Amino acid sequence: MMQPRIRDFIETKDGLIFAVVTYYHPKDRYIAFLRYYPSDQGSRVHKNKKYSKVASTQESFIFLKKHYPQYLFFSDVTGSYLQSVPLNMVSKIYFPWIGLKKVSENPATPYEKKIFRLSQIFSEIPENKKGITGSALLGLHTEMSDIDFVIYGLDNFQKARRILRDSIKEGTLSNLSRKHWTKSFKKRFPHKSPLSLAEFIWHEKRKWHKGIIDETIFDILLVRNYKEIHEQYSQKKFRRKYKVTLTCTVVDSSLAFDYPAIFKVECSDPLIKEVYSYTHTYVGQAFEGEKIKVRGYLEEVQGNESYKRIVVGTSREAEDEYIKVIKPVR
Repeated sequence: MMQPRIRDFIETKDGLIFAVVTYYHPKDRYIAFLRYYPSDQGSRVHKNKKYSKVASTQESFIFLKKHYPQYLFFSDVTGSYLQSVPLNMVSKIYFPWIGLKKVSENPATPYEKKIFRLSQIFSEIPENKKGITGSALLGLHTEMSDIDFVIYGLDNFQKARRILRDSIKEGTLSNLSRKHWTKSFKKRFPHKSPLSLAEFIWHEKRKWHKGIIDETIFDILLVRNYKEIHEQYSQKKFRRKYKVTLTCTVVDSSLAFDYPAIFKVECSDPLIKEVYSYTHTYVGQAFEGEKIKVRGYLEEVQGNESYKRIVVGTSREAEDEYIKVIKPVR
């Protein structure tokens, strides 16, 4: 069985559905966070069973602790509790490229036809380097669902961003309107926002990772090729310290659209080497050469090299954590 990567989903023997959140896993389990669970009150249907979607990271931990504690484990790597699926509880792994292949073979509904057309627009990307994830992959979508479109490989992803930009300029695809950006802003920050609406829109517009096809919003999402994954689980250990606010300069943004988004930085503290974002809000937020203001948790990293990093997005909402560009280069 192929090692699952981010954007893959795992269905358990209990009927729970988890989203894989890392490229690196212990030998006996896959690190993944709960996204859907069987519920008579659920509004989505999967295999003739109703499902509810977990509203927040905090809710998922509370739900598992109460009903399925076997999916929580203490990680020596992070020094904290994580969610995971033990190998002996895996029922099925959903792979985005297989999901797209199935839809492309017989796009029956208007929603599936949009996915197929989107794949054709990105025809420069090989068929086995594209996929769909989220509700579309699981069959939990509605006709109103957004499309999460996966691109495998760093070079292919940059090519996809260029195709998206060109297609919007040519009119094949559409850009988001201010109304769309405002809706996205409210979804990302349902309670309190560290960014103003204007700041949010400015950062988002230059990322070229989101568009509209036939009135449906879609994202293009990076997944690294297996050959681009160079570490193993437990090669490093992370210890969280306290919250900090710092100004840094981005020196490498090649993994800015990954999950987590990784920005190599130079800060006033020379031991701080990286900024990590675990919330999609700050994916692709800054580019090489730009000065950023960061608020997040300082972590000590122990491995072959000991250094520090700042983690942004310790919860999905990340209400008091952010990355803001204060001196752009483009």
